[in-house]
Amino acid sequence: MPKNVLIGIGGTGSRVIESVVHLCAAGLGPDQLNIFIIDPDEGNGNLTRTKSLIKRYTELRKLYQRAKKDNPAFRTEIIIPPGDEPFVWNIFEEKDYTLGKFINYDNLKKNDPSLANLANILFTEKELETSLNKGFRGHPSIGAVVMADPPMDEYPFKLLWDNIGSLHANDLRVFLVGSIFGGTGAAGFPTLGSRQLIKFNEKMQAKLTADKSKVLLGGALVLPYFSFSVDSNNTEPMFVTPNDFPIATKAALQYYNDKELGFDQYYFIGDSLAQKVGEFSTGSSTQDNLPHYVELVSALASFDFFGQPSIDDVPDKKFFISCREDDRISWDMIPITRNSSNLQEERKALKEKLADFTLFAYTFLSYGKSILEKSHKDVRAEAWYGDNFNKEFKEDNKMYNPRHEENNTLYQLADEYLNDFLFWACAMDANEKIQLVDKSKILNGELTHKGKLKLTDPQEFVANIGEILKDRSNRKDFYVFKKLGLEESVVDEESMTAGSRFLNIFYRASRKFNEVNLVIN
Repeated sequence: MPKNVLIGIGGTGSRVIESVVHLCAAGLGPDQLNIFIIDPDEGNGNLTRTKSLIKRYTELRKLYQRAKKDNPAFRTEIIIPPGDEPFVWNIFEEKDYTLGKFINYDNLKKNDPSLANLANILFTEKELETSLNKGFRGHPSIGAVVMADPPMDEYPFKLLWDNIGSLHANDLRVFLVGSIFGGTGAAGFPTLGSRQLIKFNEKMQAKLTADKSKVLLGGALVLPYFSFSVDSNNTEPMFVTPNDFPIATKAALQYYNDKELGFDQYYFIGDSLAQKVGEFSTGSSTQDNLPHYVELVSALASFDFFGQPSIDDVPDKKFFISCREDDRISWDMIPITRNSSNLQEERKALKEKLADFTLFAYTFLSYGKSILEKSHKDVRAEAWYGDNFNKEFKEDNKMYNPRHEENNTLYQLADEYLNDFLFWACAMDANEKIQLVDKSKILNGELTHKGKLKLTDPQEFVANIGEILKDRSNRKDFYVFKKLGLEESVVDEESMTAGSRFLNIFYRASRKFNEVNLVIN
């Protein structure tokens, strides 16, 4: 079986992995997926958010017993380095590390002036002296130097090569994702994509012949897709602005056109709307951007890459691009597969699974939690609840009492993860051009990830539940959700705790409700 490895590079790479994790939660993605990130900006808000998300996903997946029959949620096993081994390659071990320190510039000036003069030609004084712990600040030439020799026999890179001896030609599917217009992604993507570093790495047993490798190497080159306001009072010595994006992109594309790298397949992904995703930041915790639909598309590109048929011989070089008919972003315009004959079917699956999981998250966090806050006696008359918990209810047993204290850890993990998911789904609803999820039907207040989202009450706003997607629907309401959803969703798997049964009831009810509410061509 092929081994799938996804490597996110820089801030954009972290945000794409955020989308990957949420898509896996909804039941999309491969069976197994190895993930790690490369970012020198250890305090980057996007990176911190993604690291926390993966931890929540893996912990919830271990504890949540999913119904075998009809619950594809959390199907993907996300694999990260074991124990305390690093999940992120931060590149630098010291704070305030500079390019000058990395190349030992002061020593060069004393002992090898000719090399020092070469460094002066290649790099400015600012580039040599600016701290790189917030990333490469739109200067990929710096990043290319310091990322050229990663520790392949240490984690997280060791994740790539575990069990390499049992793999055959093109069985190790490695997908890189990063921006083409910034610093870390623009530096790391071509550096890791060189022929010797991963694709034909002899030391790590990747190379089979001069043209044949165990590695099938792909990547999503993310072109400019967002904007932000520039702080006129910024005093940082080096930083990148949206005005720099076009020229950086042009130069990078020329480089990829001329340079023979190790990539077998490229995906070029960008957007012309240039919507704002946050305030200006050179890095660290303040660089905490809102999710964007381009990151969703980039995540789907990785799934397309991992899902392609086996290749026994030397793979043909391929690149993939797509465009939409106008400036709207709707469910029937999302590029999702290279196989045009499967396009309609896969778009249907994407819409259904994201709709099911969004509704599950919304109904559990609102109505479901309100039921758990009441006593068994106060809610036992609810038909759906009674069908599932009245018959064998035992106050002191986690298998039969959904409020038993041993189920609280599961609910806490579900609460945190589903809150993250709704934040992600609602954040993509940035303007009228984005016609995916309607956050106004879900949120009762401002969008925030600094705490719990305030949600509309489906028992008060009964019509909202049928209109959470910006698309045609049969506009069924909350009463239909209870009648055709919850009341038709008995879960009776004997080995399942009452906590997991409770969650499965809401997921199954969401699927049943969407079957009668969604209009999917």
